[in-house]
Amino acid sequence: MRVLFCFSLNHLFHSHLVEVILCLQTIYYCLAASIGQYVYSYYLKSYALRTELYPDLSLYSKTGSTIIQHELGQCKDLLTSSLAQQWAQKKSSNLFFYQTVASSVPTILMTYILGLYTHQLGRKFVLILTMLGNLVQYSIWLFIIHYELPDYWWHIAAFLSSLAGGGNVSSFILNLIITDSTKESERTSRFLYIGAMCTAIGAIASLLVGFWIEYRGFLDLYWTALFVQLLTIIIVYHHMKPQSFLPIVSKNSHDYIHNTNKNTKYNQLIQICMVFSPRHAYRSRKRSISLIITLVAFIFHCLASLSLGVPFLWFQLNYPFCWSAKEIGYYNTASSIIWSIGSIVGMKFLTYTRSSDAAICCISHTCFIVSALWVSQAMYNWQLYIGLLIAPFTTYQGSLTYSIISKWLEPNEINNAFTFVTEINTILNVFGNSFFNYLYSITVSHSRNFTLLLAAGLGVIPLILNCILYVVTKNIPDESDNRIKECIPILIPDHMPITVPAATQFQQSISKLSTFLKTHLQTMKNMITNLIPTMQNRIATQAVTSVLNVIQVIEEAIRKIHALFFS
Repeated sequence: MRVLFCFSLNHLFHSHLVEVILCLQTIYYCLAASIGQYVYSYYLKSYALRTELYPDLSLYSKTGSTIIQHELGQCKDLLTSSLAQQWAQKKSSNLFFYQTVASSVPTILMTYILGLYTHQLGRKFVLILTMLGNLVQYSIWLFIIHYELPDYWWHIAAFLSSLAGGGNVSSFILNLIITDSTKESERTSRFLYIGAMCTAIGAIASLLVGFWIEYRGFLDLYWTALFVQLLTIIIVYHHMKPQSFLPIVSKNSHDYIHNTNKNTKYNQLIQICMVFSPRHAYRSRKRSISLIITLVAFIFHCLASLSLGVPFLWFQLNYPFCWSAKEIGYYNTASSIIWSIGSIVGMKFLTYTRSSDAAICCISHTCFIVSALWVSQAMYNWQLYIGLLIAPFTTYQGSLTYSIISKWLEPNEINNAFTFVTEINTILNVFGNSFFNYLYSITVSHSRNFTLLLAAGLGVIPLILNCILYVVTKNIPDESDNRIKECIPILIPDHMPITVPAATQFQQSISKLSTFLKTHLQTMKNMITNLIPTMQNRIATQAVTSVLNVIQVIEEAIRKIHALFFS
């Protein structure tokens, strides 16, 4: 009986190996995410000692945060002043800005190289390599914390970690494994279920992290993270077998592989860059347009998410919230629980109503815009918690993109497509983290919620693109499609008949949406226009002016799309 139990347990472990790896990585990244709290608390404690070294701190203008402190009665138990809070946030965001700059070029290059040579190096080797990079970075972090090393050591740690590719490469490998080992009809559901499971694990980890920091500090926490990453490496090394994840391919794929084995790496680079090109004999006009729109929508979704997520920790630490590590842990736990339940329930409901992929993404982006606007205007803790009720429905674009793309492609193209999307995602994360950290540091003294309002504005673009995708997938016939027949549409088919909305109702919806977006964009323009004369930093003024130009471009795009539907 004991032998049978051990055998069953071992079989269960191997059959869910990817889930085990993802859970451990989720725990690791939850622990790693607290590094921002350590950096902020370090600068906050050193504010009094550094005031003499930075005499220009006294020149900072007082913002509405001090008024908020007195009016709302929040942060009254905090020993540090509003000025110290602003200085610590500025120093923290600047540190992360330069840290990202130091790692940007190696991360982009290694993402491309590892994606290109994945077949030669092996997925197992690439996955372990990225984890070793995390191990090196964490080891240096521990030395920095223990010996209080200078700031440039943070940049060295980021640079060395980037030489292994970073988290995007490991996500790319795991996404490939999930895609290749799952039937096409089950991919969307498996991606969502795994995402919900990881979110639930993250909820527990976030709660424990908050209490741990409150009562034990940061050092023991990071030793635990180091152990978790080392354990993950051992599991991958000993239990991941190359034959465990065989891709599902077709006759076309075998012919393609046979014909391209002789190709040079230069040709493979061309194939990666051209995988989304509409010039494919087998690909119909509908599929080509859908691929391009999906890719561009994903890009702007990433930018909007970065604008909201990158400075959100500083937003929580700032007035009028001034949250402690325990309060942030409570919030992250509540967020993860609501996210894991709400995203699955929402997807089940939308699937039950036979909503198409594009319709689901439209709903998701609408929820994202509303969520960003709500959070940006929050003044009390309960308002942030209320905002979590809509948050689970804001990320379907990111969850469905890989699944949607795989539906439009041949199996032999999926690796190239995922490499291309991962490279784009890496570039966006690298420069987005730098830009939005920098943007927050130069606007926090004037407007604490500017980046959140910008996120709402950026969310308009993927919403518009998915509205166009909805029309494309419904009204353009799928002519001359020579794609292989055994690859059937995935969980959320686009070919189901729908009865509503009718053309007139659809135009009315577009008109209402256009009016809504124009109103809020005009509000943002007025706010930015009033903000520019108060800014004395030339670079900051140029950055904010660039944002104003982006909003004008978005308004022009809305006008053209409105004219297209009503012409």
